[in-house]
Parts: sequence; C-alpha cells; structure tokens
Amino acid sequence: MQLSRLFIVIAMASLFCIPSGCVQKTATLDEALALYRQNKLEQALPLFESLAAQEDRNPEARSWLAETYRRLGRKEEAVKTARQALALDPRSSFAHTVIAEASNPVMGEWSQANADTTWTHLMQAVAGDSTDGHPWLIIFGESMHRGKPAMMRRALRAMVESGFLTKAALSYGRWMLRGLPSNAILFTNGDMDTYPPCAVQEIEGLRPDVYIINRGTLETLWHARFIRDHLGVPLPVDDAWLDQFTAYQDEKGNLVTLSDEIFHRWIEQKSHGSFDRPIAVAVTVEERYWASCQDNMRFAGAFFHWQAASVATTSDIPAMLASLEGMTPDDFTGPWVSERDRSPIRRLYTRNLVRNVTETAIMCSESLLEAKQIADASRWANWADELDRKAELGPRYHERIAQIKKQL
Repeated sequence: MQLSRLFIVIAMASLFCIPSGCVQKTATLDEALALYRQNKLEQALPLFESLAAQEDRNPEARSWLAETYRRLGRKEEAVKTARQALALDPRSSFAHTVIAEASNPVMGEWSQANADTTWTHLMQAVAGDSTDGHPWLIIFGESMHRGKPAMMRRALRAMVESGFLTKAALSYGRWMLRGLPSNAILFTNGDMDTYPPCAVQEIEGLRPDVYIINRGTLETLWHARFIRDHLGVPLPVDDAWLDQFTAYQDEKGNLVTLSDEIFHRWIEQKSHGSFDRPIAVAVTVEERYWASCQDNMRFAGAFFHWQAASVATTSDIPAMLASLEGMTPDDFTGPWVSERDRSPIRRLYTRNLVRNVTETAIMCSESLLEAKQIADASRWANWADELDRKAELGPRYHERIAQIKKQL
C-alpha cells in the first residue's frame, strides 16, 4: 500500500515538475526574424503566429505575421492581420504597406485587388513614417502607373534620404551608368539593378541622357505609355497595336510578352537604322530576354551593348575601364541592403551584385596583362583583390587574382 501510494505521488509530481526540456520555449521576435530573413517563411510562420497570440497588443508582431502571410500568398489573412495591427497603431507604416502590396493588381491576381486601395495605403504609410523606405519603393512604380513623375522622383529621393538604398547599392547604380554610350536605353531586371541607378540619376544628376527601363514592368501597357509620354522615348508600336496586343507563344513554345515584343521591335529598328538610341541590357537580365540577338551583344561589364555588326570580340574593355575609373573598392563595401528592408530576397541575394564589379576589374586586369600593360594590369588586379577582401559577400576570387599576380 505504501509503495503504490509512492508511485502515485511520483506520478502527480511529474505533472507539476517542468524541467527546461519538457516544454517548448516561447519563440522571440529575433528567432522568428532569423528564419524569415533566410526566406524560410513556412518555418517562420508558426513562430510569428505564436508571438501575435501571446503579444496581442503588439502591432509590430501582427505586422510581421501579416507580411509573412502575404509572401506565402495568403492575402486575405495578410490583410485581416494587418488591419488588426492598424487597430492597435493606426499610423503603422508596416501594416499599411502590407495592405498596399496585397491589394496591388500588379502583384498578382486576387479578387479584392484594387489599385486605389494600394495607393491610399501607400500614402498613409509614408504619412505615418516617412523614413520607412519600403512604401517609397512601391510608390516609385505606382507613380509611373498613375502618370505622376514628380511623385516618382520624390520616392527616389526618399529611398536615398532614409538610407533604404545603401552606399554600396548606390555605388552599383553609378557603376552601371558610367560606361554606357550616350543617350542609351538600359534594360534592367527590376529591383536592385533598377532603383539605385534611377536614384543617382535623380539625386546626383548622373547620366540624365540614359533611359532606364525595367523589362518586367514593361510587360504592362501603362509602363509602355509612360516611357513614351513622360520619358519621350518613341515606341516601335502605336496605341491601336498596344490595345490589341496579348501575350502569345512563338514557334518554339516560348511566351512572348509585351516587353519582349517592344524590345525586339526596337532591335529590328536598330538593325534597319531607324532607331538612334543605343540599346544596352544589364547583366542581371536573364539571357532568354536577348538571346535572339546575342551575336550582336557585346559584353561591357555592367551591361551588354547591341552592335550593328556581329561582335568580333566578347568584351568592350574600354567601356569596362570607364565604368570603374574614379571608383574605389570602398565604394562597394558595407551592407548592400538596409536593416529596415523587409524583403528576405533582397537580404539574401543583393550582396551578390558585387561579383559583377569584381569580375569586371579582373577581366580588365587580364586583358591589360595580355596586352603587356603591366602597370595597369597590376593596378586593377590590386583593385579587385581589395574589393574581394572587403565586400560584404566575402572573398570569392582569391585564386583567380593570385594567378594574375603571379604573371605580373
């Protein structure tokens, strides 16, 4: 009897004794964000849900949960949760931005998508916190959609003044522009190969002769018309053609979008001598976009430049040197993405852009070495080496640079 009573006491005690390994540790915001910033959204989601439940008066926790829902494509839950955050803090720039992006028709189909809802919440976001660069980034694109170039320029300034575009990112924008031929049209991929060069054009007045076109946004009618009506670049098609165009599949089964069609019609005009502006494509744009004219595309570091004749050499070393001259490795050091940037994709991948700069310096050094210009070859090898060591990405080219230095 005494023994059975002892077992009961031990069993009951085990219900109330809670050693550290017996319960799940409450997640912190930092732990949830660590997963989120690695783009492990499915793993981060339950942590954000738990935090929002435990801290039900915390608008930041609810905003992060809402943003995670949005990025997972769960837009109704994203908007509902963001509105809960706004009930706690009506001036939450974060929550307003979540609703703006979820409601944006440009961001994908959704039954409740509404461009006016997007614009209203973007304006409320920057009214609540004008130093939050994230809504300004979206305002930049939406301003073009609405034909508001002054607001577009204001958004670029705000992204710089708030520090949302970092020193390294802005330097990359300068580098992209410096080696371009006069009056060029530069096709970009969107995001961090687009905002920085546009920003340095606006803030510093650098290369105002260059027209930067986001090839993804060019898939929309409104962007095509913005280019024509506000940038003054004549389109290769008229309004009637634009209104009737629909994307189609070519004979190889590839989808041909409005952006593809305009690009290739401009190239056709170039080949016939009826379009004066040089055409360049940023190295960040996938090759599929310009593959049909690849024999005429000459590599120039930050971009490929269309040439009328088939390209005899693969690289335009003078243009590559022009893009680097006057810049220092320190220009490209430090973080490539602001601490306040809520995009896990930008956090993970933007720093890789530095490789394009380092590669360019290395290729210049190799070419100069081959031409027996030893002093200049040494200069750019050392330049590349310093950048490779100092860049946020970390060393990637030590062996290749060492091989050059052995030959100097």
